[in-house]
Amino acid sequence: MKKYGKIIIIVVGILVVLALLILIYFKTTFISKNEVKDIVADNMNVSSGDLYFESIDFEFDNGIYEVEVYYQNRDYEYKIDAKEGKIIYTDYRSVNTNNNQNNTNNGNNNNNGNSDGNSNNNGNSNGQNSLNGVTASISLDEAKTIALTAAGLDINSVRFTREELEHDNHTLVYELEFFYNNIEYDYEINATTGDIISYDKDSIYD
Repeated sequence: MKKYGKIIIIVVGILVVLALLILIYFKTTFISKNEVKDIVADNMNVSSGDLYFESIDFEFDNGIYEVEVYYQNRDYEYKIDAKEGKIIYTDYRSVNTNNNQNNTNNGNNNNNGNSDGNSNNNGNSNGQNSLNGVTASISLDEAKTIALTAAGLDINSVRFTREELEHDNHTLVYELEFFYNNIEYDYEINATTGDIISYDKDSIYD
């Protein structure tokens, strides 16, 4: 029995050593999951704390991380080289932001910055917005101020992801969506009176 006991101890010792060697190999050869999170966050130009990672799976055969991440009510996929940390594939599309207007560039605006009646932002150089020939009484910036004041937030602390002028039941309204500390805010502002028609506030993790 003592002989078998020694054999078991030796086998366990060998397994422990092998496990340690494998762990050292992985740590020195492949990037960590935290590094993967930072790579994804840098690519999306946000803080990793703003992202919800649904899964980070390591594919040993291919030497890649497969990542599913949730951000602003959308799911994105990444494939990252586990050794070099290079992004092999992503379905995320980066968004350029106009700092003066805080509008999202969706690739459909004309170069002269004038509204053609089809743009969601409908921003003109004089600050007045219109849709299908109907001009709003308040500007987009005024609508933002109304929404932010109601939310108790500052424009420099939020990220607007939707700024649209639309018709709703024959009423011209601003549809606004912005984020602050993982909370999504949705406001519908009457473009004629400035009244808040509707308001919603949800965590991005709900």
